[in-house]
Formats: sequence, C-alpha cells, structure tokens
Amino acid sequence: MLKVRIIPILTFNGFGLVKTKNFSTPRMVGNPVQAARVYNSRGVDELVFLDIFASDQKRKINLKMVGDVIKECYMPVGIGGGIETIEDINDLLKIGADKVVIKTKALTDVGFIKQAVAFFGSQCITIAVDVIKKNNAYMIHNKLGLELSLEEFVLKMESCDVGEYVLTSVDNDGMMQGFDIALVDLFMKTTNKPVVAVGGGGDMSHYSELFTKTKVEAVGSASIFHFTQYTPLDIKKELQKHSIPVRI
Repeated sequence: MLKVRIIPILTFNGFGLVKTKNFSTPRMVGNPVQAARVYNSRGVDELVFLDIFASDQKRKINLKMVGDVIKECYMPVGIGGGIETIEDINDLLKIGADKVVIKTKALTDVGFIKQAVAFFGSQCITIAVDVIKKNNAYMIHNKLGLELSLEEFVLKMESCDVGEYVLTSVDNDGMMQGFDIALVDLFMKTTNKPVVAVGGGGDMSHYSELFTKTKVEAVGSASIFHFTQYTPLDIKKELQKHSIPVRI
C-alpha cells in the first residue's frame, strides 16, 4: 500500500488566508507565506494553495504571492484559482508549482482540460470536485447555475485523463465533525486516479476512520491546523497506530 499523504490546504482571498464554513463566511486566519514556512518546517507531504475568489472575481491569482509561498516550500505544491488559459498554467509551473488545481474552467470547458492534459501531462492537472448533497444526491457545487451530478462531472474529467482530484464535501467544510465517508467511498469507485479527501477533519478519530473505511490515499485539511493544537505529524502518528503507512 502506498504511504498516505497529509496535505494542508491554504485558502486565499487575494489578501490573506481565510477559512470558510460550508464555503461561506470566510474568516481571516493568517499570512500565506508564514503558514507555508511553518508547514515546510514540519515536513508535510504536500501543500495546496487555492485563491478561492479569483474565478468569481474574474481576476488572475497573484503570481508574486504564489512565488513567495513556493519559495518557502521544499515539498510538492499545487496551486489553483482563476485558471483560464494554457498561459495561466504555464505561468504557475514556471514559478515552481508542481501541479495546478482547476475547478471553474473544468465545469465550462472540457476541451480546455483535454488540451491542458495533452500539453502539460496528466500529472500536472488536478481537478477540484466540490460536492453538495441535494435530495439525497451528490451534486457539483458551483456559482454558475449548473445542475450537474457528481457522476456526470467525473465521467467528463475521466475522459480527459486528468491526474488527480481534490474532493471536498461542502456540507462538511469547516465543520470539524468528520468526513463524509459515503461520499469518499462512492467517489473512489468512479476513478482509479489519486484522490485527496477534504472537508470535516476535527480530531484524530476522523482521520483513522477515513483511511480505514475508504481506499483514499490522501487527505487535505485546514481547520484542524488553524483552530486546534493538532499538527500533520499528530495525524500521522495516529494513523501509524492503525497500521496505516505514512511518511515521517
């Protein structure tokens, strides 16, 4: 079995780090460069940095800020926010991103995702899959007015041969009450690509439950690191107790 990855998720509003609940009411939580420096010193497996308002505000991500974050990192870094063109992806890779995370453009232009995979390779292209439960069905959360089921969207992305998914439960985002195990389990049956499960981690038992009850091999978290004393190393030590392989 592959060693599982523990990935801090840094969400950015164009000025500083924020943390949302259910993708709303963003709360300021710090400086991205300082946070990256701390996580680097703690030897995390990867880091994901997302400008969660760039697409809504129709602006590009701040490349200088991204560059400053990447300079602090000696681990792989995924960057997302406002990606619209091949040049946007190229700009992020040139300053040191290992992969890019795309959501809005994936919802509106499957052809662009195919083009990006063909140009940069599958390993560079990660798709953000933000899911909300409606009438007992999992739907893709978006602000574009699209009614799109989880299964429909993933089928489209699988046809593009993307490299990875960041799967977030909007209902569990920031709530720190545990992961949506049913969602993760369902999603893992739709793809053989790597999946990062996000949304709900609040104490150590949530992580051991996630990795013992699903086949997911990576988890992304934010609130537990911002609002408790737990660190990524604490999570890894907890997982070791359950014979789940981690990098320490």
